[in-house]
Amino acid sequence: MITANVIAEIDKVIKDVWLQEICNDYANGFLLKEASLQCSFYHHLQNRLGGLMKENNLYLYPEFYFDQLYYFADLAIVQMDMGIEAEYIGKRMTDVAAVIELKYDGGTAKSTGDYIKTDVAKLKNYIKNMPYSCQYYFGVIYETDCYCLNWMDKRSTNNWARGRVTELNAGYLNDEVVFEVNSYNDIGIQKKKVTCEMRV
Repeated sequence: MITANVIAEIDKVIKDVWLQEICNDYANGFLLKEASLQCSFYHHLQNRLGGLMKENNLYLYPEFYFDQLYYFADLAIVQMDMGIEAEYIGKRMTDVAAVIELKYDGGTAKSTGDYIKTDVAKLKNYIKNMPYSCQYYFGVIYETDCYCLNWMDKRSTNNWARGRVTELNAGYLNDEVVFEVNSYNDIGIQKKKVTCEMRV
Protein backbone atom coordinates (compact mmCIF):
# COMPACT_ATOMS: atom_id res chain seq x y z
CA MET A 1 0.00 0.00 0.00
CA ILE A 2 1.42 3.38 -1.03
CA THR A 3 0.85 6.12 1.54
CA ALA A 4 -0.69 9.53 0.80
CA ASN A 5 2.59 11.20 1.79
CA VAL A 6 4.52 9.20 -0.81
CA ILE A 7 1.90 10.00 -3.47
CA ALA A 8 2.17 13.70 -2.56
CA GLU A 9 5.97 13.70 -2.84
CA ILE A 10 5.82 11.96 -6.21
CA ASP A 11 3.21 14.47 -7.37
CA LYS A 12 5.43 17.39 -6.35
CA VAL A 13 8.43 15.98 -8.20
CA ILE A 14 6.47 15.18 -11.39
CA LYS A 15 5.14 18.75 -11.53
CA ASP A 16 8.57 20.24 -10.76
CA VAL A 17 10.30 18.09 -13.38
CA TRP A 18 7.82 19.27 -16.03
CA LEU A 19 8.26 22.95 -15.21
CA GLN A 20 12.04 22.81 -14.75
CA GLU A 21 13.93 19.92 -16.33
CA ILE A 22 11.58 19.14 -19.23
CA CYS A 23 11.24 22.86 -19.99
CA ASN A 24 15.06 23.21 -19.96
CA ASP A 25 15.54 20.13 -22.13
CA TYR A 26 13.09 21.53 -24.66
CA ALA A 27 14.77 24.95 -24.60
CA ASN A 28 18.15 23.32 -25.26
CA GLY A 29 16.89 21.27 -28.22
CA PHE A 30 17.14 17.87 -26.50
CA LEU A 31 13.53 16.86 -27.22
CA LEU A 32 12.35 15.65 -30.60
CA LYS A 33 9.06 13.78 -30.74
CA GLU A 34 7.40 11.70 -28.07
CA ALA A 35 10.12 9.09 -27.56
CA SER A 36 12.70 11.67 -26.50
CA LEU A 37 10.15 13.30 -24.17
CA GLN A 38 9.53 9.90 -22.60
CA CYS A 39 13.29 9.27 -22.21
CA SER A 40 13.89 12.70 -20.69
CA PHE A 41 11.02 12.34 -18.21
CA TYR A 42 12.24 8.87 -17.21
CA HIS A 43 15.80 10.15 -16.66
CA HIS A 44 14.80 13.11 -14.49
CA LEU A 45 12.27 11.17 -12.43
CA GLN A 46 14.83 8.43 -11.71
CA ASN A 47 17.32 11.08 -10.59
CA ARG A 48 14.86 12.95 -8.38
CA LEU A 49 12.88 10.02 -6.96
CA GLY A 50 15.49 7.27 -6.73
CA GLY A 51 15.78 7.30 -2.92
CA LEU A 52 12.06 7.53 -2.29
CA MET A 53 11.36 4.74 -4.76
CA LYS A 54 13.96 2.46 -3.20
CA GLU A 55 12.55 3.05 0.31
CA ASN A 56 9.02 2.14 -0.85
CA ASN A 57 9.67 -0.69 -3.33
CA LEU A 58 8.65 1.55 -6.19
CA TYR A 59 9.88 1.19 -9.75
CA LEU A 60 9.58 3.48 -12.75
CA TYR A 61 8.89 1.68 -16.02
CA PRO A 62 8.30 2.95 -19.56
CA GLU A 63 5.64 1.13 -21.56
CA PHE A 64 4.26 -0.62 -18.47
CA TYR A 65 1.46 -3.01 -19.44
CA PHE A 66 -1.84 -2.93 -17.57
CA ASP A 67 -3.51 -6.16 -18.58
CA GLN A 68 -6.88 -5.13 -17.10
CA LEU A 69 -7.31 -2.71 -20.03
CA TYR A 70 -4.68 -4.00 -22.48
CA TYR A 71 -2.94 -0.61 -22.18
CA PHE A 72 0.73 0.29 -22.23
CA ALA A 73 1.32 3.39 -20.10
CA ASP A 74 4.04 5.70 -21.39
CA LEU A 75 5.48 5.80 -17.86
CA ALA A 76 4.27 4.23 -14.64
CA ILE A 77 5.55 4.28 -11.07
CA VAL A 78 4.45 1.01 -9.54
CA GLN A 79 5.01 -0.82 -6.28
CA MET A 80 6.50 -4.27 -6.70
CA ASP A 81 6.93 -7.32 -4.51
CA MET A 82 10.00 -8.96 -6.02
CA GLY A 83 9.45 -11.95 -3.70
CA ILE A 84 6.38 -12.99 -5.69
CA GLU A 85 7.15 -15.90 -7.97
CA ALA A 86 5.99 -14.90 -11.42
CA GLU A 87 7.03 -15.57 -14.97
CA TYR A 88 7.13 -11.83 -15.77
CA ILE A 89 8.31 -8.92 -13.62
CA GLY A 90 5.10 -7.01 -14.39
CA LYS A 91 3.12 -9.70 -12.59
CA ARG A 92 4.86 -8.72 -9.33
CA MET A 93 3.12 -5.35 -9.24
CA THR A 94 1.06 -4.81 -6.07
CA ASP A 95 0.02 -1.14 -6.35
CA VAL A 96 0.35 1.92 -8.58
CA ALA A 97 1.54 5.39 -7.55
CA ALA A 98 1.40 7.27 -10.86
CA VAL A 99 0.60 6.80 -14.53
CA ILE A 100 1.94 9.29 -17.08
CA GLU A 101 0.65 9.54 -20.65
CA LEU A 102 2.56 11.75 -23.07
CA LYS A 103 1.94 13.36 -26.44
CA TYR A 104 4.24 15.54 -28.59
CA ASP A 105 2.73 16.98 -31.76
CA GLY A 106 1.77 20.13 -33.60
CA GLY A 107 -0.42 21.47 -36.37
CA THR A 108 -3.91 22.82 -36.69
CA ALA A 109 -5.53 19.81 -38.35
CA LYS A 110 -8.52 18.40 -36.50
CA SER A 111 -6.91 14.97 -36.70
CA THR A 112 -3.96 16.25 -34.61
CA GLY A 113 -6.25 17.44 -31.83
CA ASP A 114 -8.25 14.22 -32.00
CA TYR A 115 -5.04 12.18 -31.75
CA ILE A 116 -3.85 14.10 -28.68
CA LYS A 117 -7.25 13.72 -27.02
CA THR A 118 -7.14 9.92 -27.35
CA ASP A 119 -5.12 10.00 -24.13
CA VAL A 120 -7.97 11.81 -22.34
CA ALA A 121 -10.24 8.85 -23.12
CA LYS A 122 -7.46 6.50 -22.03
CA LEU A 123 -7.14 8.28 -18.67
CA LYS A 124 -10.89 8.07 -18.14
CA ASN A 125 -10.80 4.33 -18.79
CA TYR A 126 -7.93 3.89 -16.34
CA ILE A 127 -9.88 5.70 -13.61
CA LYS A 128 -13.19 3.97 -14.28
CA ASN A 129 -11.83 0.45 -14.65
CA MET A 130 -8.69 0.00 -12.53
CA PRO A 131 -8.72 -0.61 -8.76
CA TYR A 132 -5.76 1.64 -7.88
CA SER A 133 -6.00 4.97 -6.03
CA CYS A 134 -3.11 6.46 -7.97
CA GLN A 135 -2.57 9.78 -9.71
CA TYR A 136 -2.67 10.28 -13.47
CA TYR A 137 -0.68 12.78 -15.53
CA PHE A 138 -1.33 13.91 -19.09
CA GLY A 139 1.75 15.60 -20.56
CA VAL A 140 1.47 17.36 -23.92
CA ILE A 141 3.97 19.41 -25.90
CA TYR A 142 1.96 21.10 -28.66
CA GLU A 143 4.17 22.98 -31.10
CA THR A 144 1.50 25.27 -32.48
CA ASP A 145 0.38 28.73 -31.37
CA CYS A 146 -2.95 28.55 -29.56
CA TYR A 147 -5.09 30.52 -27.12
CA CYS A 148 -4.80 28.00 -24.25
CA LEU A 149 -2.77 24.87 -23.59
CA ASN A 150 -5.09 22.59 -21.60
CA TRP A 151 -6.95 19.78 -23.38
CA MET A 152 -9.59 18.74 -20.87
CA ASP A 153 -12.98 20.44 -20.52
CA LYS A 154 -14.99 21.20 -17.38
CA ARG A 155 -17.17 18.11 -17.87
CA SER A 156 -14.05 16.03 -17.28
CA THR A 157 -12.21 18.15 -14.70
CA ASN A 158 -15.28 18.60 -12.49
CA ASN A 159 -16.22 14.93 -12.64
CA TRP A 160 -14.11 11.83 -13.32
CA ALA A 161 -10.76 13.68 -13.40
CA ARG A 162 -11.30 15.55 -10.13
CA GLY A 163 -8.88 14.42 -7.46
CA ARG A 164 -7.00 12.15 -9.89
CA VAL A 165 -5.63 13.97 -12.95
CA THR A 166 -3.03 16.64 -13.67
CA GLU A 167 -2.36 18.13 -17.07
CA LEU A 168 1.25 18.97 -17.86
CA ASN A 169 0.95 21.34 -20.80
CA ALA A 170 3.42 23.05 -23.11
CA GLY A 171 3.07 24.99 -26.32
CA TYR A 172 3.04 28.38 -27.96
CA LEU A 173 1.05 31.25 -26.45
CA ASN A 174 1.50 34.61 -28.21
CA ASP A 175 4.69 33.35 -29.91
CA GLU A 176 6.28 32.29 -26.59
CA VAL A 177 6.83 28.70 -25.50
CA VAL A 178 5.07 28.17 -22.18
CA PHE A 179 5.17 25.18 -19.83
CA GLU A 180 2.37 24.93 -17.31
CA VAL A 181 0.69 22.70 -14.76
CA ASN A 182 -3.10 22.48 -14.69
CA SER A 183 -3.92 20.18 -11.83
CA TYR A 184 -7.31 18.84 -10.79
CA ASN A 185 -5.97 16.51 -8.10
CA ASP A 186 -6.04 18.83 -5.06
CA ILE A 187 -2.41 17.99 -4.21
CA GLY A 188 0.32 20.64 -4.08
CA ILE A 189 0.65 22.98 -7.06
CA GLN A 190 -2.70 23.38 -8.82
CA LYS A 191 -1.76 25.92 -11.48
CA LYS A 192 1.64 27.29 -12.45
CA LYS A 193 3.14 28.62 -15.65
CA VAL A 194 6.72 29.32 -16.78
CA THR A 195 8.02 30.84 -19.99
CA CYS A 196 10.54 28.64 -21.72
CA GLU A 197 13.67 30.61 -22.65
CA MET A 198 14.63 29.04 -25.98
CA ARG A 199 18.39 28.54 -26.44
CA VAL A 200 18.50 26.87 -29.86
